[in-house]
Amino acid sequence: MYKMVVLDLDGTLLNDKKQVSKRNVEIINKIQKEKDVLFVIATGKNIKDISYIIETVGEAISQYIIASNGAIIKDNVKNDYLLKRYLEKEQVIKVIDLYKKFHLQGILHTDKGTLTDGKREVETNPNTQLIQELKKHYIENPISTTSMFTLCGESSDLRKMKEELDINFTDLEATDICHFIMDTGRERYETAYIDVMKKNATKANAIKILADYLQICKEDIVIMGDGANDISMFEMSGYKIAMGNADENLKKKADFITDNNNEDGVAKALEEIFYGTGKGKSKILPIP
Repeated sequence: MYKMVVLDLDGTLLNDKKQVSKRNVEIINKIQKEKDVLFVIATGKNIKDISYIIETVGEAISQYIIASNGAIIKDNVKNDYLLKRYLEKEQVIKVIDLYKKFHLQGILHTDKGTLTDGKREVETNPNTQLIQELKKHYIENPISTTSMFTLCGESSDLRKMKEELDINFTDLEATDICHFIMDTGRERYETAYIDVMKKNATKANAIKILADYLQICKEDIVIMGDGANDISMFEMSGYKIAMGNADENLKKKADFITDNNNEDGVAKALEEIFYGTGKGKSKILPIP
């Protein structure tokens, strides 16, 4: 039986309103209690921005958190870090100069919280601080740690940005282009984005570090995701589940495709795996 389940957040555990459904909460807590399974969040979000999710789901997902797309691994129980890989100040300044060249919006994940120069990005996270001149603010204010950039914009501009990053930075890497969907209640919109972090500060590497630390074999890990940035972490899994709303390339690498994030896809897959109840079985689709 599987010992660890790794869950992506946006597009996976969270619906488009950025909420965790009651059914997802119930099944996660039931499996953690009855099957003694460790649940781990693996997200691109800043660790400070996911406290409300832990409060919603409860202790079942509170122990270990992989944040900032793998730059951070935190043991919440011991209030200690297993991994911290931060960008250097000079790198942050150069990346800001570079993404401005391609008319992108930047989100900076720091010890002072999440900072952005994009108005729409604030709507996706009320804890995000809007900064008109991000570079000037960063230089003038003491920010000791920066784990990651999220850059938003048109896919064509993001591709150019990735090319420039490859040329100018040997110690940074960017994810494939992903898509973020947000339903505010007033409008529903989608934006393309990439995450930029230290080389090897990926979800896949963080999962390997955590699994080795806990002495859990790859074959005993279930991973669920939806985005292109989840492809690498699938390589660390004994069982791979893609959401119904997932990137097509991710679906091709999955063992199963469950329902989408707005229809309790996480709960339906977990019920099938750990209880074999058949609930939602028609919604869990084998790879064609």
